[in-house]
Amino acid sequence: MKKTLAVTSIATAVIAAFSTSTFADTVKISGASTVFSAVVSPAKGAVEKSTGHSLQVASSATGRGLIDLFDGSSDIAMVSEPMDIAAESAAAAGKKVDTKAVQFFELKKDEIVFVVHPSNAVGKLSWEQLRDIHTGKISNWKDVGGKDQPIVVYADSVTGGTRAMIHQIVMGGANWAAGVKSQSSVKRAAEMVGGDEAGIAGVGKGFVESGKMKVVDSKKLERPLALVTLGAPKPAAKSVIDAYAKEAKSL
Repeated sequence: MKKTLAVTSIATAVIAAFSTSTFADTVKISGASTVFSAVVSPAKGAVEKSTGHSLQVASSATGRGLIDLFDGSSDIAMVSEPMDIAAESAAAAGKKVDTKAVQFFELKKDEIVFVVHPSNAVGKLSWEQLRDIHTGKISNWKDVGGKDQPIVVYADSVTGGTRAMIHQIVMGGANWAAGVKSQSSVKRAAEMVGGDEAGIAGVGKGFVESGKMKVVDSKKLERPLALVTLGAPKPAAKSVIDAYAKEAKSL
């Protein structure tokens, strides 16, 4: 009887191991740093556990993520804006993408806010003022109620989704000022404002650090945080997307 139980236990373990090795996949995800920070990174462990798949994640920018997706080097792209605006980020990275060729899976809503240094007296800016600041028409804080000091604009990377959202929605597609200081990521843009009394940047709300920067009051700018696949997702990718959609509800 004991021998039978031992054989049965071994057989069960072998079957379980075989099943795991047969059905577990590595799913590659790349793209928007905002989606990475807000959803993908915090829930990575839970998603791997619930799906049985391993995740290989690269935080870069929306444009880079879409290029990886269309080039076949990733299974899922992270996108932090509507797909038509995301396409602008891919174009900035050097690739025109067909928005009709993808499937878009929204995980949650997010908000873009504009931050200044805590010492800045300016507490409110209209979208018109923000547009003029980012295009260079307004170049001194005294023109919007602040001290006599040149404005330093920090921005997301040129392939970033947050940058594309600001460009299309707030700036109306107008050209960026020549002096805008583009950073490697939207997180880095937020960090630069925290150390510059003259700085301003548009960032995802999750990158705001209390005490290091101040959010100025302005019109609400909401956007989706999403995962995107080229065509219908394969079973492993779909299970990962479904798991993230579930986890995002509690984040």
